[in-house]
Amino acid sequence: MNKKTFQSPPPVLHVPPRRRPESRPPHMEPASAPTEIHYPSTDGKPLADDSWQARTMVGQYHMLSTRYLPEENIFVGIDMLMYYTKDKPEDVVAPDVFVVFGVPDKDRYSYKIWEEGKGPDFVLEVSSDKSAEDNLGHKMETYARIGIPEYCVYDPQGHLHSPRLQLFRLEGGAYERVSGRGDPDGPMAVTSETLGLELRFEDDRLRLWDPATEKYLLEYAEEHAGRITEGRRADQAQRQANQERQRADQADERANQERQRADQAQQRADQAEQRAEAESLARRELEAEIAALKDKLR
Repeated sequence: MNKKTFQSPPPVLHVPPRRRPESRPPHMEPASAPTEIHYPSTDGKPLADDSWQARTMVGQYHMLSTRYLPEENIFVGIDMLMYYTKDKPEDVVAPDVFVVFGVPDKDRYSYKIWEEGKGPDFVLEVSSDKSAEDNLGHKMETYARIGIPEYCVYDPQGHLHSPRLQLFRLEGGAYERVSGRGDPDGPMAVTSETLGLELRFEDDRLRLWDPATEKYLLEYAEEHAGRITEGRRADQAQRQANQERQRADQADERANQERQRADQAQQRADQAEQRAEAESLARRELEAEIAALKDKLR
């Protein structure tokens, strides 16, 4: 019997199914951080357009900052950029001089109303040939919109607007000009309720009168001149006091010398009196001896 060759079937290999590659989301760029809004600290313009404006601005700033120096929560600014709308750096104005009550007196790069919590209480604009029209136009509207209670405009040259000193008070969202006083014999003056001061045009300049002390606030030059004058007066008074002390010392010395001479004279008088008494006693004794001898001779 023929044997058939037996061949076993090939082994069946288990091949796992191919796994489809996992689907991935399309590539996404990371979200960029929000762009930080830049609020410049300067507009690149000079402090003032002319010497009239510069002298007035610096003088008013010095007087007001000196007046409120002891106060920790009153800020006085000069030509500082003031931003009045958050996230809109184009909404900016630069008051010549301004006063804010209720905010810390500290250094700042600029004044942001939303960070400080309030705007200025008083603003002064000093007009120049370039700014006079704007001060009574766009700037006035801006300050009224911000809600600044008092706004003052001053013309140091005297021909830019009339009257040259104007004070406005916010009434119902708009500025109303405050009546001033212009006596023929006195200064042109308006009263600021916010500052508690009277603003006067006198001696061809803007001056600040304090009715509580009945004195003018002094500019730096006046203070410096006053200190020099007081120093000179003090020196003169010191010299006079020294001279008086020297004269008094000399008088005391002369009196001492007179007392010494009087004492010496008294001593000489006492000595003379003592010698006289001694001579008188000796004479009496001698006379007594002579009398006794005469008696013996008898």
